[in-house]
Amino acid sequence: MAMLVNKFTVVGNPDEFERIWQASSEFMRHQPGFVSFRLVRSVREPQVYFNIAEWADVAAHEWVVRSPAFQEHISELAKVAKPEPSMCETVISHGSAA
Repeated sequence: MAMLVNKFTVVGNPDEFERIWQASSEFMRHQPGFVSFRLVRSVREPQVYFNIAEWADVAAHEWVVRSPAFQEHISELAKVAKPEPSMCETVISHGSAA
């Protein structure tokens, strides 16, 4: 499993960013290899968001981001936020205690 951690610093309207991001995330949810995502916002810096997305593998994510449809989504996001993507892998994980 591969994990994309993408920091977005919003330079425009946060509501517009969330609307555009929602459309983009809906597109990504239907791509081969997509597993899950979560969008979180910093409490101390409300213009900073993090997208944490899990993919079956790095190749699946790379295939999607090369597509023209993805390029349209990311160009819309770039109008309202600066993305800083980083592909990661889990080193240590802990779930909740039952």
